[in-house]
Parts: sequence; C-alpha cells; structure tokens
Amino acid sequence: MSDILQSEKGSIRKTIRNRRTIRKFKSDPVPKEVVLELLEDAVYAPNHKLTEPWRFIYVGTESGKQKHADNLDKAFQEIKPDRSEEQIKKFRDHIMSVPAFLFVILKEDENERVRNDDFAAVSCLIQNLQLLAWEKGIGMVWKSGQVLYNRTLQQLMGLDSNERFAAILQIGYPAEIPKAQTRTPAKQLLSELS
Repeated sequence: MSDILQSEKGSIRKTIRNRRTIRKFKSDPVPKEVVLELLEDAVYAPNHKLTEPWRFIYVGTESGKQKHADNLDKAFQEIKPDRSEEQIKKFRDHIMSVPAFLFVILKEDENERVRNDDFAAVSCLIQNLQLLAWEKGIGMVWKSGQVLYNRTLQQLMGLDSNERFAAILQIGYPAEIPKAQTRTPAKQLLSELS
C-alpha cells in the first residue's frame, strides 16, 4: 500500500460514518469563501469524460435570502396555491434562519446516457461537499422535491433551458446533531455471480 493511502487510512471511513443530515443550525454565517474552498475540492468527484456538468449559486446574505424566499413563494404559488398565510410565514422564517444555501445546477446533455452519467457525477460532488464540510464542523441538508422542477423558479434563478437543479443545499453549523440511523448490513445486500 502506498504511503499516501496508508496515511489517510481510516479518516474517510470515520467521516462517512459520522456525517449527519443537519436541519437545525446555529445562526453563525457560512461565508461564500468557505463554501468556495469546499467546492474547490468537491469538484474532484468521479466524472466520466470530465464533462464537469455543474455550476452553483450561493445565497448567504440577508438580501439574498429574501430574494430566495420571494422566488420560492412564486414557485409555490403554482405548486401549492392553497397555502395559508401562517404556512407562508413559517416557511419564510425558516428560509431566513438558514445561514446559507447552495443551488447545485446540472447541465443536461441531450444524450440520455451522458445525462445519467452527469447526474451520478453531480451526486458524487454533493457527497464530497457534505463530507468536506463535515470535517470543518459544517452540516447541511440536501433538499430536493417538486419545487426543483418548477420552471418559474428555474427562470427566476437564471437557469438555461438545458439546465436543472440537482439540489438546494441548506448549510450551517449544527445546533443539534441527530443520532445515527441504522443501516442494512452490506452482507445482506451483496450477492455474487460465480
């Protein structure tokens, strides 16, 4: 085993097993420079043919979060037009309480195989980002769902017609770290062709 592999042995395993999805954050900001530093390493995700099918939008200022909340409100007016004023206020309050957001944008190739490879690469990048952040004491939650496919939101955020959201990451320093959830042992999932 090479020295570089030996010196890192165990640290990746520990980070993978200890990382948690964080939904409750301290109010401390997560500056754009910190997120950029994490992204500089996260982009080393496996990526077939090095298409680098990603770009990012950072939201971390009060004015940026207000715009983000406004954009989501417009999208949700189409998706869930019957939301109550109380639900809207609660949602906006939550948006304003999250220290930072990162929109992960996927460039979609016309070729289905390339699209699938690229989505896999973006997913690897997001996992890299989560693990790198965790090592710095930063947590996040990977949000997905119907709103990510809303064309109004895509247009408001400046996405091209060949782009879509892969994720909206909520980022911050954990106020609470949940307990680990049990996983199915790999030996129950592994079969062998012999």
